[in-house]
Amino acid sequence: MSVVVQQISDLLDEELRQTHQLRLVLEKEQDAVKTKDIDAMNITLTRKLELLEKLDGLDIERKSLLQQAGYDNSKSGFESLLKSTPSDDLVKKWQELEHEVAECRELHQVNTQILEIGQRQVQQVLGILLGEQSAESDTYNQSGSKESALTTHTYAKA
Repeated sequence: MSVVVQQISDLLDEELRQTHQLRLVLEKEQDAVKTKDIDAMNITLTRKLELLEKLDGLDIERKSLLQQAGYDNSKSGFESLLKSTPSDDLVKKWQELEHEVAECRELHQVNTQILEIGQRQVQQVLGILLGEQSAESDTYNQSGSKESALTTHTYAKA
């Protein structure tokens, strides 16, 4: 195995460690978001940003190593390196990294959706309290059909 390929392999190991840490932070963030723990959300945000910065640096380093090895510093260049390397170890690490990144992306999307739902709920409550929105409540009649009841009360004045 060439020196550059070994360096890339070591770099992938570090990327895997950092991505695993990111996944753990995203899981903690999800718990914090669900429980509306602002302090925990702030801690996870800080940690998440640190990890993303490290991962960005590792990505830049990997691209530089690719160029040193004579490959294009893109995904297709990296895939060309994987095809030309006799070791399956590098391919396995890359596949594991892609899987871990996909899990992180999915967790992040779920966390974002939970936050957006919470934000909409807060905005609706504020609108109702300030009299800017009417409150609609859904009820079900005896036949099981949904009915909306409209109230237009102002619950608080600024």
